Amino acid sequence: MTVLPVTELLSAQHINKSFSGVHVLKDVQFLLRAGEVHALLGENGAGKSTLLKTLFGIYIPDSGILAVGGQPVTMHSPKDAQTHGIAMIHQELALIPELSVAQNVLLGNEGREVLNYAQMEARVRPFLAQVGLNIAPNTPVKRLTIAQQQMVEIARAVARQARIIIMDEPTSSLTTHEIEQLYVVVRELTASGVGIIYVSHHFDEIEALADRVTVLRDGNYIGTVDQKDVTQDQLVTMMVGRELAAQGTFVERTPGAVRLDVRGLNRNGVFEDISLQVHAGEVVTLAGLIGAGRTEVLRAIYGADPITSGQIELDGQPVPRPSPAVMMLRGVGFIAEDRRQQGIVPDAKVSVNMMLTSWAKGLVSVREADMRRSVEPQMQALGIRPANPNQTIRRLSGGNQQKVILGRWLAAGCGVLLIDEPTRGIDVASKADIYTLVDELARQGVAVLMVSSELPEVLRLSDRILVMREGRLAGELSRAQASEERILALATGAQTHAKDSNVHAV
Repeated sequence: MTVLPVTELLSAQHINKSFSGVHVLKDVQFLLRAGEVHALLGENGAGKSTLLKTLFGIYIPDSGILAVGGQPVTMHSPKDAQTHGIAMIHQELALIPELSVAQNVLLGNEGREVLNYAQMEARVRPFLAQVGLNIAPNTPVKRLTIAQQQMVEIARAVARQARIIIMDEPTSSLTTHEIEQLYVVVRELTASGVGIIYVSHHFDEIEALADRVTVLRDGNYIGTVDQKDVTQDQLVTMMVGRELAAQGTFVERTPGAVRLDVRGLNRNGVFEDISLQVHAGEVVTLAGLIGAGRTEVLRAIYGADPITSGQIELDGQPVPRPSPAVMMLRGVGFIAEDRRQQGIVPDAKVSVNMMLTSWAKGLVSVREADMRRSVEPQMQALGIRPANPNQTIRRLSGGNQQKVILGRWLAAGCGVLLIDEPTRGIDVASKADIYTLVDELARQGVAVLMVSSELPEVLRLSDRILVMREGRLAGELSRAQASEERILALATGAQTHAKDSNVHAV
């Protein structure tokens, strides 16, 4: 039997990169082989994004060697990377919404000949078929789902004959079914010899797809291992440099009085007849599939989006015209799913971001010395790294940014907290910290209403679970009743549990 040699597609040797004197990558190694999925793991802030951007020509390393096909290369831009057969699917998709699918697939790869629309569409059809995307090439991208847009990005990489594809958190906004479709496409690509660098915080994805795993920690190369030879606990230890304490078990709580009471909330065409209560010291989760209306309900309760009809009461008192300003002054906090766009002021200091709500409520002065006295103990207590209140928040990892936002509401003393996807895009260590913070908020008597798409997270944190389907409440599960299977049955309308007497239909 002849053993075929392993083809080296891309390698990085002794890569170093600094920004403003801060060493972000330190002697980092990486090797991608043809036909493999090579996962890149590390906590937020470990250097993953910097390494990916270096491999894609966005950053130029201060020192070290990049090689494609065993030959050293110098890449000064993404265009150089594309010339070497490298494509990158960013977490924030880089498509032009107003253009058609065909135009986006061929963008930058049109060739010298002038193509009319019919020729463009004919040219891209094989690429769409290869990634399993059954849509008309003339469809505007803005009409597609996130999953379909992701497949358009992959089709563009295929059209450019990329042999190396970088996927950065590709499933962060996908449903379970859409994730399975992505797996099929990834396996077909690697079967054709394409090498894929795959970044994810979800260990089930790593187990399902990865051949090898490289771990970074604090900008340092920790090691590369065969995925089948290591456990999740071993990978976590490599990532954080210690055995991570378990994310904890559910903390038994004794809920108090009703703090948030929502009755018959409607928004035409979005959600219908939403009624729920959240008690002091209780965590209630809105579960369901993406598109079920969970985020829209949360935003409507906070007054960020209008409602058609319904009533909202806080501590027994009606809120006739909810708005973010009114709700904030009434002690309601809101943490949006998209923290970069809606949760932080990226170029402002950490101290400013943490004190925004306290300023608005007149609880703290704008003097820098006063801010530092308020912020520094909070940063220490929340485990925010680095603990420098004068650093701009955009330089913090996603997990530390989320801790700052939670700290903002802790400092302002909210009685009700609405949280949308609390750990989206957050590494395993920061996720455990966030769970502890949510437990602490509940212990202090805060009423927490949460949206989460991660079922283990839902089961870990929730006292009660309200499942939404197609804009309506499909059922309620107590903690004792809840399981992943029952949640999914309610979310999808599956008949297998429709007769389950333990499930309370709404």
